Amino acid sequence: MQLFGIDISKWQSGINLSQAKNQGVKFAILRGGYTGSSNGITKAKDTSFETFYKQCKSLNIPVGCYWFSRANTYEKGVNEAKFMYENCLKNKQFEYPIYIDVEDSIYQKKNKKGTTEAIIGFCEYLENLGYYVGVYANVDWFKNYIDTNKLNPYDKWIAYWSTKRPSYPEGDLWQFGGETNKIRSNKVANKVCDQDYSYKDYPKIIKAKGLNGFKKQTANKKSIIELAKEVINGKWSNGAERKKRLTESGYNYNEIQKKVNEILHK
Repeated sequence: MQLFGIDISKWQSGINLSQAKNQGVKFAILRGGYTGSSNGITKAKDTSFETFYKQCKSLNIPVGCYWFSRANTYEKGVNEAKFMYENCLKNKQFEYPIYIDVEDSIYQKKNKKGTTEAIIGFCEYLENLGYYVGVYANVDWFKNYIDTNKLNPYDKWIAYWSTKRPSYPEGDLWQFGGETNKIRSNKVANKVCDQDYSYKDYPKIIKAKGLNGFKKQTANKKSIIELAKEVINGKWSNGAERKKRLTESGYNYNEIQKKVNEILHK
């Protein structure tokens, strides 16, 4: 799968998200806030975050969130996550991951070990609160300024402005920049805007696991005979697709198919 989306902050204030949806936008990653450059500690909420969140929810555009980080110790990463939770995430629901964005040249670029620890601190804190987390950076940073091997538990959002998806590191979200044949250049709804592709069904995964503010979905307790009748009526498709859908829904395909055969050959 490949879904087209955008990531936006106060710099896209006023963007017409209804128009963006009509132009093919399937999700939006919102900047929750950022840590300031003056001391690498002061934190601020993005002034457009609440507006974007409400608009996306009213339009049924799935959302994720990111924090622009300047943390370079484990403790600073935790503190960014705490601020983000209290001011951006609490009492909301996100269908896409919560990301830490590391690309600061002042506090992070010369401190590979500290920046890596900050990422881990940020991610561990939010994971413990029930959030699906990830790391955003460009390919150069993942290769040279982050100890990427220590971040295997976390999803990667890769910034790589190109027409070809990067092979390293592997990422399930790719910020490709602007694409000539998509919308128009690097504009969406007449606003200059970063553009992304998602390769994972995040809404399905996150909702099923009860993360990011969602309650865990309970398994459907349909009986074998009910499911067999649904299969016969064509609800679950055919062949390999039927097996895939039933299995992914937590059912025993072989038992259901056996009952189907019994019913059809009575």
